Amino acid sequence: MYSPKISEQLIPVIYRIAQTEKRPMTQVVNDILSDFLIKYYCQSCNKEILLEEKSNTGYCEDCESEVFLKATTS
Repeated sequence: MYSPKISEQLIPVIYRIAQTEKRPMTQVVNDILSDFLIKYYCQSCNKEILLEEKSNTGYCEDCESEVFLKATTS
């Protein structure tokens, strides 16, 4: 499996975030990458939905209802 090397200048930043949030560095990196790469869209109107938490549902302002979401990569 491919394991890319993280830039040395990013390690202290990731470390500080991990220490502050009391989480493993790998979890911090995975969450940052997921938030950047995965976008959620309303299945009804295809509008991008911003989530407060990791969830399979969200509220679409256009549809005015709670909707199930589909994830797509950028």
